[in-house]
Amino acid sequence: MSAAAAHIPLDVLLQDWLGETDPATRDAVDAHLMACDDCGVLLDDLVAHAAGVRDAVRSGAVGVAVGGGFVERLPGLGIRVREYRVAPNGSVNCTVAPDDDVLVSRLEVPLAGVQRLDMAMELSLDPGVVYHSDDVPFDPAAGEVLFLAPMAQVRARPTHTVHMTLVAHDGTGSRELGRYEFRHSPWDARPPAAP
Repeated sequence: MSAAAAHIPLDVLLQDWLGETDPATRDAVDAHLMACDDCGVLLDDLVAHAAGVRDAVRSGAVGVAVGGGFVERLPGLGIRVREYRVAPNGSVNCTVAPDDDVLVSRLEVPLAGVQRLDMAMELSLDPGVVYHSDDVPFDPAAGEVLFLAPMAQVRARPTHTVHMTLVAHDGTGSRELGRYEFRHSPWDARPPAAP
């Protein structure tokens, strides 16, 4: 890619911003950005959107699927993580402590051959309402999907149940990979520990 070339493809710009490009591509992107105001504006917009998304996730306002590397880095940043692992068609009792910063749902799932993954979520507090997340990011080799729950919303809710369903799409159509049940109780509603 040269500075005189067409605009930088969005995927290349994102990969470069995330530090995932090789040195030659990095140099080419830098040279192009020095000569192309349009691509510079696009990069500025991406950075601004990323900051907004980061703030929304940090404040617990939204839930989001993330990669394992992201979750593994959190404790090193001083972020307290509470995790619940659930097998396909399994369930777990869960809560969040007052000092927890992040709540991670680890949904175990076979992902070999999956081309696209969608997630549906149902809350017992909203009967009949299904929240959909289409094209959820995943690593086929990981054997799990990680979801950061919207912590501020979880903390504010009374005892409730969440059902999450993962649906795979591939060359043959779509198929359900598993349902996951989270039975949440607020921290102060837990039974006292046995003596």
